[in-house]
Amino acid sequence: MQLHEQYRPKRWDDVVGQDKAIEQINQLRKRGLGGRAYFISGQSGAGKTTIAKLLAAEIADEFCITEIDASVATPARLTIIEQEMNLYGWGGKGRAYLINEAHGLSRPSIRQLLVLLERLPSHVIFVFTTTNEGVEDLFEEKIDAHPLLSRCQEIKLARRNLSEPFARRARDVAIASGLNGQPQSEYIKLVRKHKNNLRAVLQEIESGTML
Repeated sequence: MQLHEQYRPKRWDDVVGQDKAIEQINQLRKRGLGGRAYFISGQSGAGKTTIAKLLAAEIADEFCITEIDASVATPARLTIIEQEMNLYGWGGKGRAYLINEAHGLSRPSIRQLLVLLERLPSHVIFVFTTTNEGVEDLFEEKIDAHPLLSRCQEIKLARRNLSEPFARRARDVAIASGLNGQPQSEYIKLVRKHKNNLRAVLQEIESGTML
C-alpha cells in the first residue's frame, strides 16, 4: 500500500492544514450531516478525498459507502443509486455516495442529480470532489453548474499556508516508515517543490529521497 493511502487520516484530528473546512463541517454537524450533498474543491493533494471519506464514515459503514468517478455516474447508475438510497445500511446506519472528478459529470447526469438531490433521505449524503481548475471549468461541455452547486454545501479547501503543516505531516510519516533522514526545513522545501500536493510529497518520500 502506498504511503498516502497507508497514512490517510482516519480521524478529523489527523487532518492538517484545513482548519477552516473542518470548522465548517463542525458547524453543519450541529444540525446533522445527513440528508445533504457536499461539494469539495481544492488543489490536488490538499485533502479532498480524505475529507470526503471522513464525512462518509460519519454516516455509513464501509459496506454502504459507494465511491465512483463522475465518468461512470451515468443516468442508469444514478437510477440504481436513487432506488437503493431509500434503504438503510447495516445496523441502521446510512449510505454515502462519493463522486470524484465531478467536473466530468455529463449533462444528462447533472439533470438527473438536480432532482435526486432534492429528495435525499436524512440517512444519506452525496459528496462531490473536484480540483480548483475543475470548478473554474465546470463542467464537461461547459454546462452551467450553478443549479447543481446550489443544492450542495460547498467546502473550499485552503490553498495557502500549507507548507509547514504539510511538511510536519510528511516528516511524521517518513519517521514512522523509517524513511526519514532530513531536518524539517528540507520537508518544507519538498512540499513547496510539489506545490502543496501532499500526495506527491509522500510518493517522493517513498522513493527514499529523504534518507
